[in-house]
Amino acid sequence: MDRPDHHVVIVGAGLSGIGMGIALRRAGIEDFVIFERAGDIGGTWRDNVYPGIGVDIPAQAYQFSYELKPDWSRVFAKGHEVKEYVDACADRYGVRAHVRCYSDVSGRAWDEEGHRWRLRVGGREVTARFVISAVGPFVEPKASTIAGLEDFGGKVIHSARWDTGYDLTGRRVAIVGTGASAVQIIPEIARSVERLDVYQRTPIWVGPKFDPATPRLLEALYRRVPAVQRAVRAATTRGVEAGLVTAVLRHDRIGPITRGLAWLAREVWYRRQVPDPELRRRLTPDYDIGCKRPAVSNDYLRTFTRKNVELVTDPIERVTARGVRTRDGAERDVDVLVLATGFWLATDPEAFEGRPVRGRAGFDLARSYAESRARSYESVSVPGLPNHFMIFGPYGWTGGSWHVLVEVASTHIVRVLKEAARREATAVEVVPEAADRWTRFAVERLGRSLWRTGSCATANSYYFDRHGDTPFLRPTSSTQARRASRTFPLEDYEFTVAGG
Repeated sequence: MDRPDHHVVIVGAGLSGIGMGIALRRAGIEDFVIFERAGDIGGTWRDNVYPGIGVDIPAQAYQFSYELKPDWSRVFAKGHEVKEYVDACADRYGVRAHVRCYSDVSGRAWDEEGHRWRLRVGGREVTARFVISAVGPFVEPKASTIAGLEDFGGKVIHSARWDTGYDLTGRRVAIVGTGASAVQIIPEIARSVERLDVYQRTPIWVGPKFDPATPRLLEALYRRVPAVQRAVRAATTRGVEAGLVTAVLRHDRIGPITRGLAWLAREVWYRRQVPDPELRRRLTPDYDIGCKRPAVSNDYLRTFTRKNVELVTDPIERVTARGVRTRDGAERDVDVLVLATGFWLATDPEAFEGRPVRGRAGFDLARSYAESRARSYESVSVPGLPNHFMIFGPYGWTGGSWHVLVEVASTHIVRVLKEAARREATAVEVVPEAADRWTRFAVERLGRSLWRTGSCATANSYYFDRHGDTPFLRPTSSTQARRASRTFPLEDYEFTVAGG
C-alpha cells in the first residue's frame, strides 16, 4: 500500500488547529500538516478586527491550561491580544512550521481501497491517513438575504470582513443585527458617526461588564508564582461554566434563580441604562436568559439614548440605492451598511455544501446534516467518516471556554491515534451503536435544559438547528468531559487493516 502524503491533516489554523497541533507534538506525533486557507493563523481572531473586538468571557478563562499568559491587559482582553496569544502558542510549541497558509481545503473524500483521505487543496490532491476538522463553530459568514443589497450605492462591510482602512467618521451608518458582534461594534462607532441606525430583529440580554485593567502587581505575582494564576484560571473557568452551561443544563432545578436574574436585569440594569420606558421595552428580550448567548457591555444599552442613534425594529423590506426601507414605508438614507448577520454553524449543511466531506458507502456530511438529526460520539467522531475527527462536532461545546473544548477533544483524538498505531490499523471508525448511544444520552439530558423547559420561542437562537434540536452544547460538566476523553471504551471504535 502506498504511503499517504501525510499521517495527519488538520483543517484550519485557528485556536482549534493550533491546539490540536500542540497535542500531537506533545504525544510525539510529528507527521502532520495544518492547512489554512488564509495567509495567517488565528482564525476568528485573525478575521474579526471590527471596532471593539474582544473576548466576551474573562481572559483568565480564555487560555490553555498549560500556557497561561500573565500579562493580559484587562479582565476582558481585546482581540489583538488573543491573536498575539495564538501566535505565541504556535511559536512556543513548534507548530507554526507545520502550517501551510493559502491552502484551501475545498473537498474531502474517503478512499476505501487505500484507507486514506483524498483532499482537494488549492487545486491539487493531497492524501492523508487521518483528517481532523478544526474549522470551529462559526464556519462561514452568512450571505445576506436582504432584497436589493446589490443595488446599494454606498459601502457594505461585514462584521467578519471589516475594512480597517475605511473611516466611518461623519458617515451615516446602518447596522443590521444585534448579536454578540454588534454589541461590541455599536458603542464604538456611535461616537464618531453622524448617524447610526440599528436594525434589530431580536433583542439580546446584555449584562454589566466588570473590566478593570490588570494591576502590575498582580501581573508580577502571576509571573513569580504561577500557581496563583492557575488557581485564578480554574476558579474563573468554573464560574464561566456555571453561568453559561450549568444554568442552561439545570434549568429544571434552578429556573427560579435565572428568572430572578432576568427580573434584576429588567428592573435594575435596563432601567438605569435606558430611562425611556418605550425604548427600554423594545430593547428588552421576552425570552429567558440563556435561550441565546447573552452579552456583557457597560455601553451598549445606553448607546441607544444618544441623539445620533436610532433603534429600528420594523422589519426591513429592502435595501435601496440610497439606504434601507422598512415595511412601514420609511426609508433611511445611509452611506455605509454594516452586516452583523451571523454565520453558518458547524452543523449547518450549508457550511459543507461547497466544501463536500464524503465518507464511506456514499456518506455525505452536508446531506446528513440536512436530512437527519445530528449525531456524534463524544462530539468528536461521526459514523460514516473513518479516520476523521472533529474538534467541535455535534453536542460539542464543553465548559465555558473554547480552550477547554480543544483540550478535551484533542485528548480523545490522540488516544485513538495512539491505539491505531499500536494495532497497526489503517482505518478507525466509531461504531454506529456507540454514536447512537452517546447522542441519545445527550438529547435526553438536554431535554431537561432551559432550551426545552424554558421560554425560548422568540429567541431566534443559533443554538437550535433546522431539526429543532440543540446540538451546540455538550450536556455534561467539563470535569466529566475531561474524564471521558481519557477513559472512553476503545471498543467503541472499530480498528481495521487495509486488505485484512
